[in-house]
Amino acid sequence: MRLSQCIWLVGVLAFSPQMHGQDIHFTQYNMSPMTLNPANVGRFEGTIRVGGIYRNQWSSIINNPYSTPSAWVDAPIIRGLRPKDWIGVGLLLYQDRAGAAGLTHGAFKFGATYHLAFGKKGNTVLSVGGHYGGEQRRIDINRLQFSDGFNKQGEYVPALSMDNGRVLGSANYRDIDLGVVFFSKINKTMDLHLGFSVYHLTEPNYSLIGSGPGSGPTPGPQQGFARLPRRYVTHGQFNVEWGKRFTLSPSFLFQTMEKNDEIIVQTMAGYLFNPEKDVTLRAGVGYRLSDAIHVMVGARVKDLTIGAAYDINISDLTIVSNYRGGFEIAANYIIKIYKPTVIKTKVLCPRF
Repeated sequence: MRLSQCIWLVGVLAFSPQMHGQDIHFTQYNMSPMTLNPANVGRFEGTIRVGGIYRNQWSSIINNPYSTPSAWVDAPIIRGLRPKDWIGVGLLLYQDRAGAAGLTHGAFKFGATYHLAFGKKGNTVLSVGGHYGGEQRRIDINRLQFSDGFNKQGEYVPALSMDNGRVLGSANYRDIDLGVVFFSKINKTMDLHLGFSVYHLTEPNYSLIGSGPGSGPTPGPQQGFARLPRRYVTHGQFNVEWGKRFTLSPSFLFQTMEKNDEIIVQTMAGYLFNPEKDVTLRAGVGYRLSDAIHVMVGARVKDLTIGAAYDINISDLTIVSNYRGGFEIAANYIIKIYKPTVIKTKVLCPRF
């Protein structure tokens, strides 16, 4: 096989939607509720929730590492069909970028969830929701160079390469995600969350590799088509209070996409450092199977929660990574706007 063909094969594998090992994911998955499960939209006590998370991965291996920022806003807006039910809506934005050619995966999605509350106190809630929006994959084609494009003087001339123009600058498609979350408050000190979600439900078609030259009004290369497979996510968390100051929150995440599996187990501990100011310090560890150990720290100050995580790489890449993996920071804030209670003054007139 010619060198140019080898280079092209590597390029196809790198840009093909069949390579899905790096779909969007976070170590602090519970700090990113809308990317974890669409049914988390509006599932909190408050008026509005705003948040964001940023991940940087493999900066120790490549010059242009994976960089993934995400932001969201959601709110429980109206009551449902029953007295204790409610409906939540939200907006989600994220962008995943990596590589010398700036391979980017971005999305802007709208989410809506119906929350069904059961029991006299509503201690059990079943949430069913979904996302709908647009996604885009793009690449800076001006940064791509192929081996057969270099002349004898070592200069790159795009016209010399038979593969020049085969890679498209962008591809757009619509996407749908669905999810369900079950919550139960077992007693005063324990509660449980279990969830399941499906991403890329319709398995949209797209490709950054052109299928060949077009004809008629579109003489350039035409977009090829390849199926974007579904990603299935199962997750859970158990919270327990020990005494008046300590909490323990073990959790798990399993997701699979085209036979690429990710399994994570974590445990976060909280300590109520200042009861008067409602300050809780948090720390924990986790393990991504055959890949990394997670070290996590954070804090909750009233309605503000912040967190940071670092992945210690323990996979076969330790030879080049030197145990350095990904870094994350995250925050979310719940805004509470309630109507003040109106107290009607009553004047008691004594009777004689």
